[in-house]
Amino acid sequence: MTAILAVDMAGYSRLMEQNEEDILTRQKVHRTELFDPQIATRGGRIVKTTGDGMLVEFASAQDAVRCAINIQVAMADREGASPEERRILYRLGINLGDVLFEDGDIFGDGVNVASRLEGLAKPGGVCISDIVHQAVADKIKVPFRDMGNQRVKNISRPIRVWQWTPDASLPSPELPKVAQQQQVQFATAPDGVQIAWASIGQGCRC
Repeated sequence: MTAILAVDMAGYSRLMEQNEEDILTRQKVHRTELFDPQIATRGGRIVKTTGDGMLVEFASAQDAVRCAINIQVAMADREGASPEERRILYRLGINLGDVLFEDGDIFGDGVNVASRLEGLAKPGGVCISDIVHQAVADKIKVPFRDMGNQRVKNISRPIRVWQWTPDASLPSPELPKVAQQQQVQFATAPDGVQIAWASIGQGCRC
């Protein structure tokens, strides 16, 4: 079982048409300063690269997800000052499954699903399969939204997908209703000591 991270640049053809030299230069800097160090730190291995993305394998789903989140958070900061139409954004997909190794490349259902998940991710976001979510849910406290079962190209079975985006936030825990109704007030004792007291409800009016 291998964790596969699929990476793709959103709108690559459009960006290249606008300014090929600028995009290639920035892409190289992001790769050197961000992608490669993060992947190495998490024990990942770049299997292959394409013009607008790459395929990376990790020994654990947790390392793959932490790497992906760190990259996307950093990318939002690195590209935040660029005009929206020229901003470089990546889509990331992660799956956990069996793969086949041949001539330095990897193949199999695990790779195919990761690639489809990447296609479902919002630019700047991460999509993971349900098996990855189960593996990391208790270890990585970031908010993934359940997208339900998705039908994807060339995969006969539906894939349950979870998505993270940079603007996602953990839900605030609700206070018990009793605590929400509690009112705290202050009083001063005859000796000058400040006393805090709490009341719940309105008491008896009989």
